Amino acid sequence: MDEMKDEIIKMRYMILVKKGIVDKKYESYQNISKIVKEYENQFIPGTVLLSEKAGYKLRIEYPME
Repeated sequence: MDEMKDEIIKMRYMILVKKGIVDKKYESYQNISKIVKEYENQFIPGTVLLSEKAGYKLRIEYPME
């Protein structure tokens, strides 16, 4: 079960980096885990998918030019 949780955290971190929300790329698991926990409410629980609320917030806060 912990392996699954670790993979979800890593995948969520990759999504945050890909979307441009997180600028720095961290190597340590502690830093990655801390950052993902900050954005926990932006994801659909138990998945790596951003919620509709997060999609709206991302469009408002980080508009594409």
